[in-house]
Amino acid sequence: MAVTLLQDWCRWMGVSARRGLLILGIPENCDEAELHESLEAALWPLGHFTVLGKVFREEDNASAALVELDREVNYALVPRAIAGTGGPWNVVFVPRYSGEEFLSRVFHFLEQQGQMVETMAGVLGLGLRRVCWLRSVTQAIQPLVETLRYERLGVFSGRDPLAPGEEPFEAWLDHASDMLQVWQSVSEREKRRRLMEGLRGTALQLMHELLADNPARTAEDCLAALTQVFGDNATQRTIRMRCLTAHQQPGEGLSAFVLRLEVLLQKGIEKGALARGSADLLRLRHMLTRAIVPEPLDEVLRKLRMAGRCPSFLEMMGIVRESEAWEASLARVEGAQAEEGAGAQAEEEAGAQAEEGAGAQAEEGAGPGGPGYEPEGLPQAGDQEAGEPPEEGLEPIPEGSGNVDGAGETIPPESSSG
Repeated sequence: MAVTLLQDWCRWMGVSARRGLLILGIPENCDEAELHESLEAALWPLGHFTVLGKVFREEDNASAALVELDREVNYALVPRAIAGTGGPWNVVFVPRYSGEEFLSRVFHFLEQQGQMVETMAGVLGLGLRRVCWLRSVTQAIQPLVETLRYERLGVFSGRDPLAPGEEPFEAWLDHASDMLQVWQSVSEREKRRRLMEGLRGTALQLMHELLADNPARTAEDCLAALTQVFGDNATQRTIRMRCLTAHQQPGEGLSAFVLRLEVLLQKGIEKGALARGSADLLRLRHMLTRAIVPEPLDEVLRKLRMAGRCPSFLEMMGIVRESEAWEASLARVEGAQAEEGAGAQAEEEAGAQAEEGAGAQAEEGAGPGGPGYEPEGLPQAGDQEAGEPPEEGLEPIPEGSGNVDGAGETIPPESSSG
């Protein structure tokens, strides 16, 4: 049942089922943005919520999502369905306690504490007759309270394809089965009426025929007959093949695959297609052969298989979540290192560009009009290389001459005539 799946899923995730919602019927091609937009539009009266996970259910050919609220479910505000992509999405939540269940819990608590009703009557200052009267009145009015306050079932007609506003049979069956547990203090006639209230078309006609054949037929019998006609008629062989051929889908997380595989295995066990003792071995075999497993986790699982130690579902989920956390931390470290390397490279490139800019400015400064610039054609000091002959008619001053005033100058040679 859907409520059982919700409770198990919440237990696996470590959250309270009283704050959880199970959303069924989400199309496989619905992306995260569409999912959150539809949930936000429908669940905003319930306060803040978090989507804890999403898995694909082969029996519904659609995905299911687990939503955690920041407070317990408000039964006056929670919707029964959400208008989303591909039609309405069914909302499953843990039913509220009935009055009879609440009283039984109170009396059970008293018995555990070693207290009797008579003892508590003295503590509360009430007479025994008044306590017994209160108890009898509560039991007497409980059916009336349950009649005045109950949740209407969704609509199912048996048509294919479903009409707008109708629920798939599996979702309708899960809700009806849960409500029958809540309606225990209601008469069989009222239970049958409430079942028929959610039926249309062929399904309602079948219900009328069942009651016409046997007016004393119970609501549970009617529900079983509807299941035989409209339920999943897959054979044990088909269910077994679904379990054995399940594999991790593209884009599906490893923990999500483990959870989806568990749903298939439990259904196979429930239908008698698989032995209960084979679930752990099949789970381990699927992880090694039909899932993309990181190398460290693959090594751990192979060692467990060689040792003949097949992890249970909860153990496998713990191992997988630990591996996913390690992979995520490793990715964060690598990302930080990549950012540091990119920053260092950017600094080097900026330094190189700065040096190139400084060189270009220096070249521009040496151009016409810049520092060190001299017009062409002017003799430069040191242009005449050593060893070149002097120009004609000029003679260099010999080294060591006493001509101090004309040092560095050239003078014409003396005339030979006296």
